[in-house]
Amino acid sequence: MTRIEIVIDELVLRGVDAGDRFAVAGAVEDALHAHGAEWAGSGRALGSRSESGRRAPAVTSPIGEPRTLGLRVGTALWDATTGRPA
Repeated sequence: MTRIEIVIDELVLRGVDAGDRFAVAGAVEDALHAHGAEWAGSGRALGSRSESGRRAPAVTSPIGEPRTLGLRVGTALWDATTGRPA
């Protein structure tokens, strides 16, 4: 079994209401889980990586949609980590 570990040291949510932060973070986790489950069932290989850190690109989302923002962040993290084209 191959294991993927993504460690997020800091999740900066500029312009997100305090009450929405947990919803955004939960959606990030949901997106990463969904992408990982899809990859696990695909049989595709991931390239090796050696850097100790990477910054994902900035994402935007409509105001008042914390889940959409979180899903976009999770997808951006997955793409940056796995090298999947955006």
